[in-house]
Amino acid sequence: MKLTIGAPGSGKTTWVKEYKKTHPLTYIISTDEIRKELTGTSGCDPSQNSMIHDVARKRVQEILDDPANYGENQGMGPEILVDSTNDEIEEWLKYKDLKPSAMVAIVFKIDLEEAMRRQFIRGRIVPRDVVEKKWRNIEKNLKYLPCFFNMIEMIDTSSTPSFSQLV
Repeated sequence: MKLTIGAPGSGKTTWVKEYKKTHPLTYIISTDEIRKELTGTSGCDPSQNSMIHDVARKRVQEILDDPANYGENQGMGPEILVDSTNDEIEEWLKYKDLKPSAMVAIVFKIDLEEAMRRQFIRGRIVPRDVVEKKWRNIEKNLKYLPCFFNMIEMIDTSSTPSFSQLV
């Protein structure tokens, strides 16, 4: 299982969409998409985050529990990519508790001001205090990544590289 880890505006979803093109069998679990499904909006309401993450984990568990995902060509099981900020250690632990065959962190490094600038460009603006909080959580928690993940990929998106530079 792969978890994106990055502040809003760091390029996670853009990267995931490009990744899916070259890895079509990957299951994508997007908390933004779940938010739209459940609330009808992509707006940021922190009071809904727990419910949205519960739904995301439930979907991951359903994929992991489905025997059809462990056929001859599946190797170690289904490839699952969770597209979310995943800035909290508690979230990492909850995903690890689902017992995937491996945990991979895909960390999107970005300057705080660049993340804020991108908020305005994409039109879906997350409040500055939320972006700052998530950015600081990620910076603070980076040192704990090896405790939860078998592999860590760091992607610097501050300069907006092309997708081919990211994979």
